[in-house]
Amino acid sequence: MKILGIAVLMSVAMWAHSEEPELSIDGAVEMNIIANQMVNASIGVDSTASQAVGAIESGDLSGEIEIGIEASQDVNAAIGDGACADQQIGTIGKKSSC
Repeated sequence: MKILGIAVLMSVAMWAHSEEPELSIDGAVEMNIIANQMVNASIGVDSTASQAVGAIESGDLSGEIEIGIEASQDVNAAIGDGACADQQIGTIGKKSSC
């Protein structure tokens, strides 16, 4: 009986720990992003590379949102069979496609 009780408590604790709180941003948000000469590369068979700079990938946004982006000479490359490279700079609501 003790083992069953411990197993139930452990499963409840693991379930409670696995739930992530939902991101919520309320009010004025200003992000100014400078991304110069960044490299995101995936080289080799079935390799993946994902790079996110100033990205808000999920959650609820409300209020005034302003994003200023300066990006120059950035490289995103995938080389190889099944390779995937995904680079996001100043995005809202998009997750990696790799």
